Amino acid sequence: MTDNSVQKYFEMLREGRLPEGFSRWDLADHRGWTVAHEAARWGYLPSDFSHWDWADVYGVTVAHAAAAYGHLPKDFQHWEWANREGWSVAHAAAKYGHLPEGFDRWDLADHEGWTVAHEVARRGRLPKDFQHWDWADQYGRTVAHVAARRGRLPEGFNRWDLANSTGWTVAHAAAESWRLPKDFNQWHLADHRGWTVAHEAVQYGYLPKGFDQWHLTDKIGRTVAQIAEQYGHLPWDFDRWDLLEKDDNHRSDAPSC
Repeated sequence: MTDNSVQKYFEMLREGRLPEGFSRWDLADHRGWTVAHEAARWGYLPSDFSHWDWADVYGVTVAHAAAAYGHLPKDFQHWEWANREGWSVAHAAAKYGHLPEGFDRWDLADHEGWTVAHEVARRGRLPKDFQHWDWADQYGRTVAHVAARRGRLPEGFNRWDLANSTGWTVAHAAAESWRLPKDFNQWHLADHRGWTVAHEAVQYGYLPKGFDQWHLTDKIGRTVAQIAEQYGHLPWDFDRWDLLEKDDNHRSDAPSC
């Protein structure tokens, strides 16, 4: 059957015009995307459908398509089925907020180590009792890094020093999006360039009143005070003018993170 013929079935399906008793769910276009895949998106598969493992040429199963749109059956169990990149059915459901209540397979990971927990953390939907903040992908990005950027870390979180492959800590990720707690005091934490959490925060004027670690220096000699001056965030009562002296051999711009 040609792609055009299959597309006609897709159109009929989207318009709710498939004939009663239709059974050719296996008809597929050149990508291997079947009528069942398309029906799964729209929630039009019959209740007795059982071929959730049918996959297109990219390894995307009918279950992936249904998961993304919240149309998996309640008793579905094969969350580990994955496409060619290791993106599981659970990842697809997590991305669009369709994981079932009580889901507990947070450690399922794609080929880069990005877990279902990472995906859910990005959307702020991890359960309150989640504990595995140190799970990391192959780049060292932990679940905590993802949650920190969204301000979704639990109250009392204290693993600010968890770092990715460049030394960028959870605290840096939180500072980048103005999500550090009011009592944060680990301003000295630094990435591999020596760029501290204080350097990151001061770019946005996000340092607490009474901050006194203006002397913290990155590996090419830039102090927190210099970065504050560059971005116009020196406090009115600043008095450490000696920290603003710049070495002409050093750049004074902030790094791109």
